[in-house]
Amino acid sequence: MTTRLPLFLAAASLVLAPPVLAEEEGLSPEKVAAIRRDESAAQAKVEAAYGNRKPSEMSNSERGQAIREQQQEAAKVMEKHGVSAKEYAVYTARMTPDDNSRAANEAKRLEDKAKADKAAEEKKRAGDGEVHIQQGFSDAEPVELEAEEGAEVSVDVDSNLESAPPVDIATMGSDAPAPTAPSRKASKSNSRRGR
Repeated sequence: MTTRLPLFLAAASLVLAPPVLAEEEGLSPEKVAAIRRDESAAQAKVEAAYGNRKPSEMSNSERGQAIREQQQEAAKVMEKHGVSAKEYAVYTARMTPDDNSRAANEAKRLEDKAKADKAAEEKKRAGDGEVHIQQGFSDAEPVELEAEEGAEVSVDVDSNLESAPPVDIATMGSDAPAPTAPSRKASKSNSRRGR
């Protein structure tokens, strides 16, 4: 009788012991929300692969293949979060209304964060929207046309540009004749002579 009592107490403590909280194992309402989000994204990916058709519009073999792929994707999501499907099912079945509201709040937060990240990415791609137009070359803001990394900065200024008379665009009217540029043939022949 003395050996039965400790065994009975040990068995009773195992049976009547409060269940270990799943949060200690790694599950929480916030993690459930993340798992649900990843799982729905994986399911959407599989549905898109099958043309977002209803199961009634698929053949039996296509429907079976789609179901197997959805199950594989769900298993990948569970593996990514380090949770077994059984633990997840048990935890979600035992969630209290408070836990459900925490999961819903976390899902909303994750959705808002995803939208903000997407907007930031689009803004980054679009740039600031302003285009800087430089009116010409100057010593204050030199422009490098070609440069090598680590090379010293040098700006070559053509002497013909500095000696040309300034032209005021505002006073230039449509009735004034446009300055004529040397023809292409003349410039080619001049450049050959200079060699």
